[in-house]
Amino acid sequence: MTSERVGRAQVVRRLVAHYDQPRYLEIGVCEGRTFDRVPAAVKVAVDPEFRFDHTAPERLVPGTSYHQITSDEYFGAVVPAEAQFDVIYLDGLHTVEQTLRDLLNALPHLQPQGVLVIDDVRPPTDLAAIRDRQEFFAVRRAQGRDDEKAWMGDVFRLVHFIDTFCQQLSFRVISNNHGQAVVWRHRRPQVRERLLSEVGTLTFEQMTLEEDALRLAPFGEIVRELRADLGLAKPVR
Repeated sequence: MTSERVGRAQVVRRLVAHYDQPRYLEIGVCEGRTFDRVPAAVKVAVDPEFRFDHTAPERLVPGTSYHQITSDEYFGAVVPAEAQFDVIYLDGLHTVEQTLRDLLNALPHLQPQGVLVIDDVRPPTDLAAIRDRQEFFAVRRAQGRDDEKAWMGDVFRLVHFIDTFCQQLSFRVISNNHGQAVVWRHRRPQVRERLLSEVGTLTFEQMTLEEDALRLAPFGEIVRELRADLGLAKPVR
Protein backbone atom coordinates (compact mmCIF):
# COMPACT_ATOMS: atom_id res chain seq x y z
CA MET A 1 0.00 0.00 0.00
CA THR A 2 1.42 3.38 -1.02
CA SER A 3 1.73 5.99 1.72
CA GLU A 4 -0.18 9.21 1.20
CA ARG A 5 2.01 12.00 -0.13
CA VAL A 6 2.89 14.72 2.38
CA GLY A 7 3.81 18.31 1.60
CA ARG A 8 6.32 20.66 3.20
CA ALA A 9 3.92 22.42 5.53
CA GLN A 10 2.24 19.16 6.50
CA VAL A 11 5.59 17.74 7.60
CA VAL A 12 6.47 20.75 9.71
CA ARG A 13 2.99 21.08 11.22
CA ARG A 14 3.00 17.46 12.33
CA LEU A 15 6.40 17.87 13.96
CA VAL A 16 5.63 21.11 15.84
CA ALA A 17 2.45 19.48 17.19
CA HIS A 18 4.64 17.40 19.54
CA TYR A 19 5.62 20.45 21.58
CA ASP A 20 3.81 22.70 24.04
CA GLN A 21 4.25 26.32 23.00
CA PRO A 22 6.46 25.30 20.05
CA ARG A 23 9.39 27.42 18.93
CA TYR A 24 9.98 27.35 15.18
CA LEU A 25 12.81 28.68 13.00
CA GLU A 26 12.68 28.69 9.20
CA ILE A 27 15.74 29.46 7.07
CA GLY A 28 14.85 30.33 3.48
CA VAL A 29 11.26 31.59 3.78
CA CYS A 30 10.93 33.12 0.30
CA GLU A 31 7.17 33.56 -0.30
CA GLY A 32 6.19 32.24 3.14
CA ARG A 33 4.10 29.35 1.86
CA THR A 34 5.34 26.97 4.54
CA PHE A 35 6.03 29.54 7.24
CA ASP A 36 2.50 30.96 7.16
CA ARG A 37 0.93 27.52 7.62
CA VAL A 38 2.90 26.55 10.72
CA PRO A 39 1.24 27.31 14.08
CA ALA A 40 3.79 28.08 16.79
CA ALA A 41 4.12 30.29 19.84
CA VAL A 42 7.48 31.53 18.57
CA LYS A 43 8.10 31.79 14.82
CA VAL A 44 11.29 33.19 13.31
CA ALA A 45 11.64 33.79 9.57
CA VAL A 46 15.04 34.34 7.94
CA ASP A 47 15.59 35.18 4.27
CA PRO A 48 17.80 37.73 2.47
CA GLU A 49 14.84 38.81 0.33
CA PHE A 50 11.27 38.11 1.39
CA ARG A 51 8.85 37.95 -1.54
CA PHE A 52 6.09 39.51 0.53
CA ASP A 53 5.69 42.56 2.73
CA HIS A 54 6.99 41.30 6.08
CA THR A 55 6.19 44.69 7.64
CA ALA A 56 2.46 44.49 6.85
CA PRO A 57 0.28 45.07 9.96
CA GLU A 58 -1.30 41.60 9.75
CA ARG A 59 2.16 40.07 10.13
CA LEU A 60 2.94 41.92 13.35
CA VAL A 61 1.92 38.98 15.51
CA PRO A 62 3.34 38.53 19.05
CA GLY A 63 6.03 35.84 19.01
CA THR A 64 6.66 36.13 15.26
CA SER A 65 9.72 37.92 13.88
CA TYR A 66 11.17 38.49 10.43
CA HIS A 67 14.85 38.92 9.62
CA GLN A 68 15.59 39.99 6.05
CA ILE A 69 19.23 38.95 6.14
CA THR A 70 21.31 35.94 5.18
CA SER A 71 21.38 32.91 7.43
CA ASP A 72 25.08 33.56 8.08
CA GLU A 73 24.24 37.04 9.36
CA TYR A 74 21.39 35.71 11.47
CA PHE A 75 23.44 32.99 13.16
CA GLY A 76 26.51 35.20 13.39
CA ALA A 77 25.07 38.31 14.97
CA VAL A 78 21.30 38.21 15.58
CA VAL A 79 20.09 35.02 17.25
CA PRO A 80 20.72 35.07 21.02
CA ALA A 81 23.29 32.50 22.10
CA GLU A 82 20.75 30.93 24.47
CA ALA A 83 17.91 30.71 21.90
CA GLN A 84 16.47 27.21 21.49
CA PHE A 85 13.99 25.93 18.94
CA ASP A 86 11.87 22.79 18.82
CA VAL A 87 11.73 22.55 15.03
CA ILE A 88 14.17 24.11 12.55
CA TYR A 89 13.50 24.03 8.81
CA LEU A 90 16.42 24.59 6.42
CA ASP A 91 15.39 25.61 2.91
CA GLY A 92 17.97 28.23 1.99
CA LEU A 93 20.51 28.39 -0.81
CA HIS A 94 20.60 25.01 -2.56
CA THR A 95 24.31 24.27 -2.27
CA VAL A 96 25.81 21.63 -0.03
CA GLU A 97 28.30 24.12 1.47
CA GLN A 98 25.67 26.66 2.52
CA THR A 99 23.24 24.05 3.79
CA LEU A 100 25.99 22.33 5.76
CA ARG A 101 26.91 25.67 7.31
CA ASP A 102 23.24 26.28 8.15
CA LEU A 103 23.04 22.82 9.73
CA LEU A 104 26.13 23.35 11.88
CA ASN A 105 24.97 26.83 12.90
CA ALA A 106 21.47 25.59 13.69
CA LEU A 107 22.42 22.59 15.85
CA PRO A 108 23.46 24.63 18.94
CA HIS A 109 19.99 26.23 18.79
CA LEU A 110 18.07 22.96 18.51
CA GLN A 111 16.81 21.86 21.90
CA PRO A 112 17.82 18.29 22.89
CA GLN A 113 14.45 16.82 21.92
CA GLY A 114 14.13 19.00 18.83
CA VAL A 115 13.86 18.04 15.17
CA LEU A 116 15.47 19.54 12.09
CA VAL A 117 14.14 19.30 8.52
CA ILE A 118 16.37 19.79 5.47
CA ASP A 119 14.60 20.44 2.19
CA ASP A 120 15.45 19.26 -1.33
CA VAL A 121 17.81 16.35 -0.60
CA ARG A 122 16.45 13.96 -3.24
CA PRO A 123 16.51 15.55 -6.72
CA PRO A 124 14.29 13.65 -9.16
CA THR A 125 16.56 14.13 -12.20
CA ASP A 126 20.12 14.97 -13.14
CA LEU A 127 18.84 18.38 -14.22
CA ALA A 128 17.39 19.15 -10.79
CA ALA A 129 20.75 18.20 -9.23
CA ILE A 130 22.78 20.79 -11.16
CA ARG A 131 24.63 22.84 -8.58
CA ASP A 132 24.30 26.31 -10.12
CA ARG A 133 20.81 27.75 -10.55
CA GLN A 134 21.61 29.74 -13.68
CA GLU A 135 23.24 26.68 -15.25
CA PHE A 136 20.08 24.73 -14.41
CA PHE A 137 17.99 27.20 -16.39
CA ALA A 138 20.47 27.26 -19.28
CA VAL A 139 20.61 23.46 -19.58
CA ARG A 140 16.85 23.16 -19.22
CA ARG A 141 16.36 25.64 -22.04
CA ALA A 142 18.99 24.01 -24.27
CA GLN A 143 17.50 20.55 -23.79
CA GLY A 144 13.91 21.70 -24.17
CA ARG A 145 13.01 20.43 -20.72
CA ASP A 146 10.93 23.42 -19.67
CA ASP A 147 8.39 21.08 -18.05
CA GLU A 148 10.95 20.33 -15.32
CA LYS A 149 10.46 22.97 -12.65
CA ALA A 150 12.37 21.57 -9.68
CA TRP A 151 15.86 22.86 -8.92
CA MET A 152 17.41 21.29 -5.82
CA GLY A 153 21.12 21.83 -6.41
CA ASP A 154 23.64 19.55 -4.72
CA VAL A 155 22.07 19.51 -1.24
CA PHE A 156 21.72 15.73 -1.69
CA ARG A 157 25.43 15.45 -0.81
CA LEU A 158 24.67 16.67 2.70
CA VAL A 159 22.80 13.46 3.54
CA HIS A 160 25.94 11.47 2.76
CA PHE A 161 28.00 13.87 4.90
CA ILE A 162 25.66 13.35 7.86
CA ASP A 163 25.67 9.60 7.27
CA THR A 164 29.48 9.39 7.57
CA PHE A 165 30.59 12.33 9.68
CA CYS A 166 27.70 13.03 12.09
CA GLN A 167 27.26 9.78 14.00
CA GLN A 168 25.58 11.70 16.82
CA LEU A 169 22.65 12.45 14.52
CA SER A 170 19.96 10.11 13.25
CA PHE A 171 18.19 10.89 10.01
CA ARG A 172 15.68 9.64 7.51
CA VAL A 173 14.64 10.92 4.11
CA ILE A 174 10.89 11.02 3.55
CA SER A 175 9.94 8.60 0.79
CA ASN A 176 6.42 9.96 0.26
CA ASN A 177 7.20 13.56 -0.58
CA HIS A 178 9.53 15.53 -2.86
CA GLY A 179 12.59 14.74 -0.73
CA GLN A 180 13.14 16.10 2.78
CA ALA A 181 15.54 14.81 5.40
CA VAL A 182 14.38 14.67 9.00
CA VAL A 183 17.27 14.89 11.49
CA TRP A 184 17.36 14.48 15.26
CA ARG A 185 19.88 13.83 18.04
CA HIS A 186 20.32 10.10 18.53
CA ARG A 187 23.63 8.31 18.16
CA ARG A 188 23.75 5.67 15.45
CA PRO A 189 25.68 2.45 16.15
CA GLN A 190 27.77 2.71 12.98
CA VAL A 191 28.58 4.90 10.00
CA ARG A 192 29.38 4.24 6.36
CA GLU A 193 33.04 4.85 5.51
CA ARG A 194 33.63 7.58 2.92
CA LEU A 195 36.34 10.06 2.11
CA LEU A 196 35.36 13.68 2.57
CA SER A 197 36.39 14.25 -1.04
CA GLU A 198 33.95 11.52 -2.14
CA VAL A 199 31.07 13.36 -0.51
CA GLY A 200 32.02 16.62 -2.19
CA THR A 201 32.14 15.08 -5.66
CA LEU A 202 29.18 12.70 -5.38
CA THR A 203 27.19 12.71 -8.61
CA PHE A 204 23.48 12.36 -9.20
CA GLU A 205 24.10 8.94 -10.75
CA GLN A 206 26.08 7.77 -7.72
CA MET A 207 23.30 8.99 -5.44
CA THR A 208 20.75 6.87 -7.26
CA LEU A 209 23.03 3.82 -7.00
CA GLU A 210 23.52 4.41 -3.26
CA GLU A 211 19.89 5.21 -2.50
CA ASP A 212 19.98 3.00 0.60
CA ALA A 213 22.22 5.66 2.17
CA LEU A 214 19.22 8.01 2.23
CA ARG A 215 17.46 5.72 4.71
CA LEU A 216 14.15 6.29 2.96
CA ALA A 217 10.95 5.75 4.93
CA PRO A 218 7.35 6.99 4.86
CA PHE A 219 6.86 10.06 7.03
CA GLY A 220 4.58 8.22 9.45
CA GLU A 221 7.29 5.68 10.19
CA ILE A 222 9.87 8.43 10.66
CA VAL A 223 7.66 10.20 13.20
CA ARG A 224 7.25 6.99 15.19
CA GLU A 225 11.01 6.39 15.15
CA LEU A 226 11.97 9.87 16.30
CA ARG A 227 9.29 9.80 19.01
CA ALA A 228 10.87 6.65 20.41
CA ASP A 229 14.41 8.05 20.18
CA LEU A 230 13.56 11.45 21.68
CA GLY A 231 10.92 10.34 24.21
CA LEU A 232 8.20 12.49 22.67
CA ALA A 233 4.57 11.81 23.47
CA LYS A 234 2.07 11.43 20.67
CA PRO A 235 0.24 14.75 20.15
CA VAL A 236 -3.28 14.96 21.54
CA ARG A 237 -5.67 15.83 18.72
